[in-house]
Amino acid sequence: MPHCLKILTKIAFFVKKHFWLCSFAFLITSLAFSSGLIIGANILARPPIIIEKELLLNLEESLAEVEAKNESLREFSYVASSRGKYYYPIDCSLANRLKEENKIYFKSQEEAESRGYIYNTRCD
Repeated sequence: MPHCLKILTKIAFFVKKHFWLCSFAFLITSLAFSSGLIIGANILARPPIIIEKELLLNLEESLAEVEAKNESLREFSYVASSRGKYYYPIDCSLANRLKEENKIYFKSQEEAESRGYIYNTRCD
């Protein structure tokens, strides 16, 4: 503890001897810190988000189209590619890799096999 007391007395003596210098340094440091906060706050401020009414209407229409498509696909259980020879259950990961424009949907395995497609056993 006496060692800390010696350091504190040296600091107090320095501040008394160079009061104006310490005051000036403290003032400059405080101004620099506060201006940095002000500038930083302005830089980090984000512009307000403006949502246009037309964009919302388009988004709602797109969402309605997707929901209608999903509703129509629920009646189908199997899918195949028009460019391939295999058919898959609709929830199979291999079926998700097919391009949307090439997909053909089937309600049953019999329907898919009657069209010449072979069941892919990797989806079991």
